[in-house]
Amino acid sequence: MRRWLSMSCALLALAGCSQASAPPPDPAAITSPCEFLRDAELEAIGLGPGKLTESAGLDGDPATQLCTFRVEEPWNHSGTYLDSVAVTFLPTTLDVARQALEGVEDRGMPRFSVALDGVLQRAGARLGQATCERLFAARPDRAVQVGFTVERLPRGERVCAAAARLAPVVAQRIPRP
Repeated sequence: MRRWLSMSCALLALAGCSQASAPPPDPAAITSPCEFLRDAELEAIGLGPGKLTESAGLDGDPATQLCTFRVEEPWNHSGTYLDSVAVTFLPTTLDVARQALEGVEDRGMPRFSVALDGVLQRAGARLGQATCERLFAARPDRAVQVGFTVERLPRGERVCAAAARLAPVVAQRIPRP
């Protein structure tokens, strides 16, 4: 019986049928920013596994967790590519996170503004790299900052538009207000 089931699953796969994939993780329910993207999603956009780091919280809040996903083979890219995606869990409200990030980070990044899709966003250069950051509330006590660095950005293309084009799964994962 078990052999018949495995053969029928193989036949279904050959016919183009597959099991439905699991729904994406809910940003409010996950416990680590490294769970924000799944392995298959990372592979699809050319990024490797995440590296988790922690730092002191904003304004005396609990520790801030950061997970950075980096490109595995940058030398394989001839055009524009996503160098990294960083997901940060900020254990505070969206307003406090916004004020703290804008007050602490004066490194070529402007203030956040509301993008067309309703999510807070800012774009600029950080350490010479084109950077787009999006900020949203995953739940009342957790803000999430998603940062993209894009390499070889064509003249005239906006970094946030390039990031959404290169990593649509990340853009889709961000809840809209």
